[in-house]
Amino acid sequence: MRLITALAITLFATNSFAVEIAKVNGRTLTEKDIESALAGMTPGQREGLLKDQAARRQVVQSLIDQEVLLQEAEKEKLDQNQEFKDAIAAFKRQYLTNKVLQKSLTGKLTDSAAKKYYEANRSKFSTDQVQAYHILVSDELEAKELIKKAKATNDDGFKALAEKLSKDPSAKNNRGDLGFFTRGTMVQEFTDAAFGGKEGQVLDHPVKTSFGYHVIKVIKKKPGQVMSYADVENSVKSMLRNELAEGYVNSLREQSKISLDQKAVDKL
Repeated sequence: MRLITALAITLFATNSFAVEIAKVNGRTLTEKDIESALAGMTPGQREGLLKDQAARRQVVQSLIDQEVLLQEAEKEKLDQNQEFKDAIAAFKRQYLTNKVLQKSLTGKLTDSAAKKYYEANRSKFSTDQVQAYHILVSDELEAKELIKKAKATNDDGFKALAEKLSKDPSAKNNRGDLGFFTRGTMVQEFTDAAFGGKEGQVLDHPVKTSFGYHVIKVIKKKPGQVMSYADVENSVKSMLRNELAEGYVNSLREQSKISLDQKAVDKL
């Protein structure tokens, strides 16, 4: 039976105690439970929802429904099986990794830091374009051997190698030709390599990304213009955040003892 003893007029009051909203089989629900239930919304969305009395009541009813289901699950001891424990472990991993990354970035993602990053990396925020061919493989040694073959042939020969050997599903249709693309279109490692190469040349080393190892041939470049900071502010901050996070993770990796069974990885 649902037992609603009170409905808070202000669900996010700044009281030093939790305002009781409802009880379900003796278990108390407070405005803090409502706050948690709405945590995925923006402040504006929460404010708009909670201004409407009918919407507030619906939120409370939904929370009570969840509590009824939760108590039933606990009665059936579903919180004691391995599936639940695995889910908790996965949540812990995701939650804590996000939290420690956020903490590492505290005070570093300022407007002044973003503007300084923009000035130091203006070329990354241009409308430059590059056309490139690529072959994707999973093994670095294979990629190095392909580089030798690619350097020894022409554009058509490179495309033939891509069509036959590339792990990129699109290679069967485009034969490795990615066409012209701007910065930010591809993953950062690929972008830096392609824009840093010379026209008509196969890069000397394979480029590693999360997809595997790329053999890249730069075909042609089209120069563009550097966009203003105002036009790319969000992109600048996103890139700065990614670089800071990557640097933090790399520093932790350097301090850690890591072993890798590549054979086991390849069998996944």
